[in-house]
Amino acid sequence: MMEKKLKILIIDDEQGLRDMLSFALGQEGYIVLTAKNGKEGTEKVTKEEVDVVISDIKMPEMDGITVLGKIKEIKPEVEVIMATGYGTMETAIESLRKGAFDYINKPFNIDELLFLINKVSAVKQLKSQLVSLKEFDRLKDEFLTAISHEFRTPLTSISGAIELLMDDEGVDNEEKLDYLPYSAQNVKLLEIIKRQTERIRGLVNNLLDFAKMETGFWELKKQGVSVIKLVDDAVKGILLLAEKRRIEIKQQVSLEGRQYQDAGLTADCDSEQIVRVLTNLLSNSIKYTQESGRIAVWYERIPAGAGSEIKFTVEDNGKGIAAENLEKVFDRFYRVDQSLIREEGGVGLGLPICKKVIELHKGRIWVESEGLGRGSRFIFTIPINENNIKGR
Repeated sequence: MMEKKLKILIIDDEQGLRDMLSFALGQEGYIVLTAKNGKEGTEKVTKEEVDVVISDIKMPEMDGITVLGKIKEIKPEVEVIMATGYGTMETAIESLRKGAFDYINKPFNIDELLFLINKVSAVKQLKSQLVSLKEFDRLKDEFLTAISHEFRTPLTSISGAIELLMDDEGVDNEEKLDYLPYSAQNVKLLEIIKRQTERIRGLVNNLLDFAKMETGFWELKKQGVSVIKLVDDAVKGILLLAEKRRIEIKQQVSLEGRQYQDAGLTADCDSEQIVRVLTNLLSNSIKYTQESGRIAVWYERIPAGAGSEIKFTVEDNGKGIAAENLEKVFDRFYRVDQSLIREEGGVGLGLPICKKVIELHKGRIWVESEGLGRGSRFIFTIPINENNIKGR
């Protein structure tokens, strides 16, 4: 992989020096910006993604030390190399105390300047790796906390059910396994074991799938598929859970009653994964909607650039989401309502997986809510199949 070249800003009141440095650094492949004074330089740092600033110390209007302070206030991650004449060494040392990366004497020795810039590049890479390691360590701690809790709960249920099944004094374990008396209690215990085993399997599958998506090893199996079939399959798969909570799910009509026609649209997508996204969004709506609540799911064709895309919406009249949490719901291991973790399970990867799936389809996904107690709308888009055959 080619190393990204730094973007360098030169701040100096001498036009000839700016031109000379621009040419010399440009020849080395660096992206070079220039500014004729400190005010213009700090404005460019604010607007541009600058990596390194080379600033003269002695300039009219705003001196280099002031420029350094403003840059470190605006973007602390930008490294600043101070350029000084031989008569301003004390000022150069002062600039180091105030956060300058290093200083270089005028007139410039280009080789010395290139050495300093390479040093900046190496230090920035080390800082980036350090940040990545800290982020990895934080995510590892979150993962271990989430997974230990989520595995402990079903395993405790399985262990307790097995102990009750095997609770028969005077009979050895082999005989117990050869014959378990058929009773309503034993059937119920076996159902607990099966349900909790499936829960663990689901957790493991989500973890493995997310890891594959994160590392780029996930491949979509795209084909043309009827959009109404995607919605039907997702609703059918979640209907029992909705009925259990007496929640009504309506298709192709919003909660306000607006009708959306099935235009026989087809999508070029991985149907299994899009159904997975819809199922996850519907499942979340059921979890966060009170009993006897309402959920609506629909799709429509909308313009997108020179073409079109399909927009899916899952809407509910449930708990809603606070404004400060709208950007967090797609974060790894995040749960809006921590009280539901014990009851419903999950490690907070459902929505991050949905986001990854939609991004792999070159689509978008977001959530809207007017606040707590006012329901929510999860929306995503995927490209339309422009051949647009009628449903299959």
